[in-house]
Amino acid sequence: MDFTPIIAGVDTATVVTAIIAMGGLMILPNVAKWGSKKLASFFS
Repeated sequence: MDFTPIIAGVDTATVVTAIIAMGGLMILPNVAKWGSKKLASFFS
């Protein structure tokens, strides 16, 4: 079986961008939680 057309349709930059975006989305809740705790510590 020849997968050349499938592989040719995948752009490496797009794949790397998607992986970085998923990493950013996964870490975003932790950063928001840390930021809210830091902000709350300023007022208490």
